Amino acid sequence: MLSGWLTLVDDLNVPKEAKKTPLLWAHGTYDDKVLFEQQAFGIEKLKAEGVVVTGLDYPMGHESHPQEIETLASFVDEAIFGSEKDL
Repeated sequence: MLSGWLTLVDDLNVPKEAKKTPLLWAHGTYDDKVLFEQQAFGIEKLKAEGVVVTGLDYPMGHESHPQEIETLASFVDEAIFGSEKDL
């Protein structure tokens, strides 16, 4: 997830199958569209539901950062194909 927020927190019920899917949540510390504080709040709630969440922040606003995109690509690659240490 890039610069997102968690909605309907009171109704949050993550299915067992979904908890197996790792989640990357990246956010800009200077984001003026989706407040940066929403990231920590959302991550806390998802972790309480048993979701494996990796939270990263970048010194930017509501935009993308080259390092963020590289990290996202690596995260997706590892989630789909596994890591080299798994070989």
